[in-house]
Amino acid sequence: MEDNAPLSFGQEALWLAEELVPGLSAYVMLAGWELTGPLDPQALQRALTALVDRHELLRSALVPVDGRPEQVIRGCAPFELRRVDLRDRDGQEQDNAIAGDLAGLLEKPFDLSSPPLLRGVLFRLAARRHTLVLVTHHIVWDGDSDVLLRRELSELYAAEVQGRRPQLPELTAQYADFAWWQREEASPALEASVEHWAQRLRDVRAPELPTDRPRPALRRFTAAFCQIPIPAAAVRGVTKLARTASVSPFVVHLAVFDVLLARWADEPRAVVGTPLAGRGEPELENLLGYFVNSVVLVADCDPGLTLSELLVAVRTDLSSAFEHGDAPFHHVVDRINPARDSSRHPLYQVAFQYVPESEPLRLIGVDVTEVSERLLHRSEVTTEFDLLAEVREEADGQHILNLRYATDLFDATTMDGVARAYVEILDAAVATPDSTLARLAEAAMSLPAAGTKPSRRPENVPHRVPSSDATPSVAPRTELHGRIAAVWAEVLGLPEVDCSANFFAMGGSSLLGAQLVRRLSAELGLNLELIDLFDSESVDGLVEFLGTAR
Repeated sequence: MEDNAPLSFGQEALWLAEELVPGLSAYVMLAGWELTGPLDPQALQRALTALVDRHELLRSALVPVDGRPEQVIRGCAPFELRRVDLRDRDGQEQDNAIAGDLAGLLEKPFDLSSPPLLRGVLFRLAARRHTLVLVTHHIVWDGDSDVLLRRELSELYAAEVQGRRPQLPELTAQYADFAWWQREEASPALEASVEHWAQRLRDVRAPELPTDRPRPALRRFTAAFCQIPIPAAAVRGVTKLARTASVSPFVVHLAVFDVLLARWADEPRAVVGTPLAGRGEPELENLLGYFVNSVVLVADCDPGLTLSELLVAVRTDLSSAFEHGDAPFHHVVDRINPARDSSRHPLYQVAFQYVPESEPLRLIGVDVTEVSERLLHRSEVTTEFDLLAEVREEADGQHILNLRYATDLFDATTMDGVARAYVEILDAAVATPDSTLARLAEAAMSLPAAGTKPSRRPENVPHRVPSSDATPSVAPRTELHGRIAAVWAEVLGLPEVDCSANFFAMGGSSLLGAQLVRRLSAELGLNLELIDLFDSESVDGLVEFLGTAR
């Protein structure tokens, strides 16, 4: 038996991102653990089966239905925990084999139409040593899902080993219910939130960071890690400063990051994206799934302001973001309708997140050690941003600054300097919290020289120059014009379209764009991707693109 439900608004955004860049591994999530002790692989497999059975989203196929993505909920089948025996290899060969296997997982597109949307590999290294890796897609997963996975898998495994019923909270809703609730509550309040962000961000331009190379015309999403520990004294200082200023440690770290960005870009403000958790209702607290929504935070970093003033401003901006956090990010982008740019993320290119310590995975009778994300992604690292900064609390109390950066833009030495500059500003902030932002910025001695600010237009992207006979007109001029315009009008719900008019200016959205591309590809036999529509913008532009492509 199958049931259909819409995707949530957040899932739609990730679906569209996949449409833009099919098979993008930036959205593939990996988690891994080294297991030492008498593991029961059969009990582990049954526990994973129970987990997938408990959460409908993990046994759903995400597929287009009549041009729109939907989740098709399927029945549960035994979880296939793939096993790889590496006992005949030594330590380094085992590491290389695991890395090669994970590289294959990352290189292969994650098929969202084929549940379960959680997959697993168990590598056997010795009689009592294993490495477990679980793989999923961001469209069904978020940070809180990581916490829930560890908690529930721990209990489900213990129940299997001990032959008892698992003691887990009853689920009174499923992810499909959340998606339906969003549609039912798409009310004037949601419209007001979208309009709030549109007014807030319409005239905001994200500052350009100095890059080591010109920005390419198309993002390749290739990335690398830069990681640095935050000194224990600074961690204690952040806790004290947060308490004194009546803010969270996240606000302190974000404010310091804002100062760093403003100093690096030589701009009076910082524009940063950050994810907000979306499990506001009690029924959602114990559900695995994608509930986060991205918001854009704008910080005034006037050098004359004090850190205390910036902390208050960041706290206020975050409070406003939470108040209007129900506005789906891609709806905000569609409302603002910025110029589509294949070389960068819309509205913001730098993201920041604070990750509290996660409760560990506990498998009864087995010693469990987490495998770092850096090791899991040793073969391939990707990012949709120019820079993603993350402050993470580790189980041993240590705090880590992790920078994931686009290698098309930045060198490793540059990112090393940026990471050290962050710690320098943080040290200064907790030591002299009454300092002006100008004084704090002076502490960033390791920050790379500003260099040349890049142009807004990426390298090798010509401005579109209409041909001399490309006069705007409603009437299609060729058969291909007419056939494309007919589908274009149907998708937009219009009687006819101006072949020179911008798709988004005529009421189009990213989701309608994906529907249009699918219909044109299927009905007219065209080989199109969503990025082609973004670049072409109009019927005329698309016909011109198709002529050039041929």
